[in-house]
Amino acid sequence: MLFMVNFAWAQDDLLDMLKAENTVSSPVLATFKGTRIITGQSNENIAKKHLNFLILHRFGELKDDAWYYSLLGIDEATVRIAFDYGITDKLMVGVGRSAKTKVYDFSVKYKIAQQKIGGNKNFPLAISYYGNMGLNSTTFTEPTRENYFTSRLSFCNQLIIARKINPSISLQITPTFVHRNLVNKTSDPNDVIALGLGGSFKITRSTRLNIEYYPRLTGRDELIPNSTDEYEDYLAVGFDIETGGHVFQLMFSNSMYMYEQGFVAQTTGKWSDFGVRLGFNLSRTFSFDNEHIK
Repeated sequence: MLFMVNFAWAQDDLLDMLKAENTVSSPVLATFKGTRIITGQSNENIAKKHLNFLILHRFGELKDDAWYYSLLGIDEATVRIAFDYGITDKLMVGVGRSAKTKVYDFSVKYKIAQQKIGGNKNFPLAISYYGNMGLNSTTFTEPTRENYFTSRLSFCNQLIIARKINPSISLQITPTFVHRNLVNKTSDPNDVIALGLGGSFKITRSTRLNIEYYPRLTGRDELIPNSTDEYEDYLAVGFDIETGGHVFQLMFSNSMYMYEQGFVAQTTGKWSDFGVRLGFNLSRTFSFDNEHIK
């Protein structure tokens, strides 16, 4: 009788453990391979006490004689260098500088919610907030006007909503608000609203196809300075290539800008006439987490 009672208790304990396990939800990891899908932000952050060093290159447009004269636009290369640091696993801060436009950008990204599966507390989406401030450091060339520091500032706010559909497909939607303190003409809008769309699709074990599109909902009639053409919506197609634990990103983009205020509001290239640029992203992560160092 004592044996039967102990056996019954053991069965009850096992059932309780199984029920407890079924109520635990698992976080969905690696929705995208990096902190950026291509040029725009993904929902991913750098881990706590980790520093990510990022180099972004964009070459000249492939139209006209660029195929041979500038060697696929390489002669007209521009670069952005950036550092991202994980203060916590949810909070990341960053700083970067773009060479051609001489813009410094300071950013913050915070994970509001993480996609979870399994159990009774699953959550279908990963939600993050991203915001940055851009500082234009170019030499002021209009001596007849007051050189206000605030005129050099621009801002971007994004709500990043992503979902990993399965191990092969991840999708993201990114409502975006860009504000520029100074614009070219009084008729140009200071605010531009766009709806970013992105996706990542597995091709092989080590490669993925990425697509990124930011159609503007406002500011569509703004003209490029000294031109009768309007700005274009940003569109890019790229590939993630995993090599030895690192991700090399190769892409074609119609924008030379590598920060949000630029590629969302000031993209000039047209895919229809080969106004597209070859580019790539390189990153290297360094750990400052002494707890994992033996």
